[in-house]
Amino acid sequence: MYTRGSPPPTKLAYYHQFASRAAIHVSPLCLGGMSIGDKWAATGFGTMNKESSFKLLDAYFDAGGNFIDTASI
Repeated sequence: MYTRGSPPPTKLAYYHQFASRAAIHVSPLCLGGMSIGDKWAATGFGTMNKESSFKLLDAYFDAGGNFIDTASI
């Protein structure tokens, strides 16, 4: 018999199909990763130290997030 698991911790964990022909399901909100770390500080895009970066990523993952934009412009 099928039993339903516990509900997701937040609405961030209600995944959507990425594209009609893709078997990937992602969070409804994408976390922009451009200001994570300190490589863009000189250009004014913001900076985060290593501890803060991991804290943000852990919080996003714990809330159910699984979609991170890692493009560099």
